[in-house]
Amino acid sequence: MASISTVPETLFEVSKLANQPRLATESIAGQRPYQEDNVLAKSLDDGRTLVAVADGMGGHAAGDVASALAMEPLVDAIEAGQSLSSAFTLANSAVHTKSREPGKQGMGTTLVAALVDGGEFHVANVGDSRCYLMTGDGIQQLSEDHSFVAEAMKRGQSEEEALTSKFKDALTRSIGIDEEVQVDTFGPFPVEDGTALFLCSDGLYKVMNNDRIRSLFGLSGGPRGAAQSMVATAFEDGSDDNISVAIAEWGEVTRERQMGTMPIEFVPPSADDGADEAGAAPAAPIAPESPAPEAEAATPAAAAPVAVQAAGPPMGLILGIGVVIITVALYWVLGR
Repeated sequence: MASISTVPETLFEVSKLANQPRLATESIAGQRPYQEDNVLAKSLDDGRTLVAVADGMGGHAAGDVASALAMEPLVDAIEAGQSLSSAFTLANSAVHTKSREPGKQGMGTTLVAALVDGGEFHVANVGDSRCYLMTGDGIQQLSEDHSFVAEAMKRGQSEEEALTSKFKDALTRSIGIDEEVQVDTFGPFPVEDGTALFLCSDGLYKVMNNDRIRSLFGLSGGPRGAAQSMVATAFEDGSDDNISVAIAEWGEVTRERQMGTMPIEFVPPSADDGADEAGAAPAAPIAPESPAPEAEAATPAAAAPVAVQAAGPPMGLILGIGVVIITVALYWVLGR
């Protein structure tokens, strides 16, 4: 006989499972010769969800190492029950220790993560990778950039003016550069049906503003389609950096697809997208309309030769000559 405590525990687990978001990630090197980004969207064994983006720096020999190295202690700490802030601190220690090795000096990484637990989520970040909340009403940035541009704007400069500085790409805080790091945390925020968390590296948002991000998200058919089409669009729009996206979506975020409007690059969902597309059956391919049979060209009948009548003297001329002849004849008879 099952104990009384087993039933609520089972119901709790089922409830958490039913509230699981649909997840998707996409990351490309873009115009860079190497990839320094790392992305994560993971359903943990205890029912929680962890989504993260890390954008490494330090070049080919160190940037990819830094971003990958930051992810390992992040996941381990969260799975062990530690907070996001503690997990970020461990990630910073791991990257900073590695940066002391030959060839790794100066390496570091940004890190933004969202931890979903039941009906709420928390966000943490260091650097300028971002976390947005997508709703049917619009888009809201939940994280705060740690960059020269963000600090200049706080001091009253316009974004346009700050972007002209030679320090426009500089970070004011990152994982691994210093022995200790200050971690910004936000939340808790409620998990609501019809919302999505959208995490990305600066390779995406530096070529499109928030309104364009929300608009493109709305033109997609789900998390997987959104991730793929938005990364492709950022590349087409001229991003010169690695481009990475991680998405967690609950329910169905209000889409803004309009008649005659399609995504910049529509990527049909693959067969393994069932979890991402909420069971939506793939649209049946539209068979091209058979061209209407062309009307058989009528074989032109041989043109009948047109009889051309020989042109005779005009009737008026004939009558005129006749009148003259009769007049002359009468004059000749009567004159005799």
